[in-house]
Amino acid sequence: MGKLPVTFQTTVVGACGGLLGALLSEVLLGSAGEETALQAIVSTAAWTALVMLPLTLLLVAAENVLGLRGRWWRDLGRVWFPALLLGALSGALAQLFYGLALNTSDVAPRLLRGVGWGLLGLGVGLVLGLADRSWQKAGRGALGGLVGGTLGGLAFDSFAGLALSENDTGTFARLVGLTVLGAAIGFMLRLSQELFKKAWLLGTTTGPYEGKQYVLTKNVVTVGRSEAQDISLYHDRDVPLRAGQLVRRGKDWLWQGEAIEINGQRVTEGPLRGGDRLRLGNTVFIFQEKGQSQGSAAQELHERLLLHGNAQVIELPVPLRRVTLGSRGPQAVQGAAVLPQHAELRVQDGELTLKALGPLTVNEEPLPVGQSRPLRAGDLLQLGDVSLALLRVKEERLSG
Repeated sequence: MGKLPVTFQTTVVGACGGLLGALLSEVLLGSAGEETALQAIVSTAAWTALVMLPLTLLLVAAENVLGLRGRWWRDLGRVWFPALLLGALSGALAQLFYGLALNTSDVAPRLLRGVGWGLLGLGVGLVLGLADRSWQKAGRGALGGLVGGTLGGLAFDSFAGLALSENDTGTFARLVGLTVLGAAIGFMLRLSQELFKKAWLLGTTTGPYEGKQYVLTKNVVTVGRSEAQDISLYHDRDVPLRAGQLVRRGKDWLWQGEAIEINGQRVTEGPLRGGDRLRLGNTVFIFQEKGQSQGSAAQELHERLLLHGNAQVIELPVPLRRVTLGSRGPQAVQGAAVLPQHAELRVQDGELTLKALGPLTVNEEPLPVGQSRPLRAGDLLQLGDVSLALLRVKEERLSG
């Protein structure tokens, strides 16, 4: 499932959680017989609590596994009781409202059942926010869960006529209905986080964090190798246990902590803007903000770079996307053995790379024609008879 869209993965996990909850409730409680109003409220509360528990636990575990956070067992221990409590509360309220609406039109009871399942979805969203200790995530999750639960609950009655045999008392219909309900809640939970996110980190390094997205839902987001951090990079042994933190001040974000590379420059504290490239250990992230294309941000650099040597200085454009080096063009290299198109600089996944179009070396190592390699400040390029050093100058950010 690693290459599938995260929204699809969460939908599948939600469906599995709904099915598991249905099986658990059927095994432990079965179908209810004749009950008084109070007994119906109590039995419904127990039933929805058993449905919500595995649904919530699977979604929490999936978030940890998909995000490579490594602390799923700790989060499960934190949320199992709130999941049972909110599940029971949503079921009791739904049954109470349903009982009051029995003497009204045929539409009202079905609508209230849908809202009742919406309350269960709201509870799931709140618990997922609790797992991350983020009120912002809890609010978004509550909204997404409410919508998903209501839609799934309204669809629940559509499966009421499903039966495997004449002796089926509705078990199969409940299994199908709760599977659809779980899928709807899982889908809307993820969709709400995507719609309302404002800033996030996108992993670009080839490896376990490639394509991973970490939405920033707190004013202070800790980063490090320890599993206790909000963003846990425990697969990268070169990352300190606690590397630092991303801090929001007003509408702006900044990095504070141990020295990391921001656009190739090592800093212990500095502001962030959309498209900035952060390197922690061997892991590279692109800082993203709302309204910015992920693809374009990962394909450009906003730092000032120079090629210097042989009494010539070649300033590279800002933002840097793709530049051809040779004897012709805006970035012309003066040399008798320099070809019209000798090399190409290109930003790929937030990293500057060099492709050989003619004979050249990097740090005295030949780079075969047609092949590429990453470049860093300080690297020495030899194009024909010209030696050029890649240098970084102090970043100047232009307003507007």
